[in-house]
Amino acid sequence: MLFCDAAMQYLEKEKYNLAPLSVRTYYWNIKKIANFRPELNCEDLTPALVQEYKFHLQKLGNKPATINKALSVFRVFTNKMVTDGLITTNPFDKVKIGRVYTRRGFLTMRELKSLYLNFNDKKQFLTETEQDVVRVFLFSCFTGLRYSDLKSLDAGEIFDWKIRKQMHKTGDPVYVPIPLQARLLLPENMPSGKVFHVVENSHFNRTLRRASKKLGYLKHIHCHLARHTFATTCISLGIPLPATSKLLGHRNLETTLIYAKYVDTFLDKEMKKFNKL
Repeated sequence: MLFCDAAMQYLEKEKYNLAPLSVRTYYWNIKKIANFRPELNCEDLTPALVQEYKFHLQKLGNKPATINKALSVFRVFTNKMVTDGLITTNPFDKVKIGRVYTRRGFLTMRELKSLYLNFNDKKQFLTETEQDVVRVFLFSCFTGLRYSDLKSLDAGEIFDWKIRKQMHKTGDPVYVPIPLQARLLLPENMPSGKVFHVVENSHFNRTLRRASKKLGYLKHIHCHLARHTFATTCISLGIPLPATSKLLGHRNLETTLIYAKYVDTFLDKEMKKFNKL
């Protein structure tokens, strides 16, 4: 059986259990494999072929993170085929994908404070949609919730100023006490149902950039920057890494440690421990 045909069958079967973005990511990466080797049969998969595919993507000028994502998707469907007996040996057993670390943007504590105060002082100069978008972005900066979780956040998931929610991306539960700054961003009379009106992602980011410029923030900004900002702010404030990891819903502390290397104040504070010698 052709590999891409089998992969598309798996995707069709499971797409209703996946986030729309994940479905699109899987679909386009299956298309990449089809463009590389249209007649690739399941039984033709070998470690050498996986390496050949990696070199093919490098020749096309794909960035390391993009290549890693393509290989990870390739591996996801290969694992399913091994489980179902379509493939007898797994080529990825001898291929290490590795990890690519890219610099993650975030708002510094000074930038976050400035944007927050300017929003409170000047929101009358924003359209209603712009106000909604900035409010959601700032709420994420103070709680670490992803776009998908902000979009689905229900009033019933907030009790006693605490969020208890099943994360959309991983399905894991997350518990986040809501700080005062974020409480002030919530509707005055909490409605039943959805807490925020969250527009489609690309529209959200375009509106956010337009609104943030009106509020004096001129750097490139997007929705996921808020989650990065929450992580680095937690670390800057001295919240222990295990607690920060739990608040973000990370399964692995290593993922949280990525943010620590971007926070100079964290390193400054840790190195002061040498003074105790």
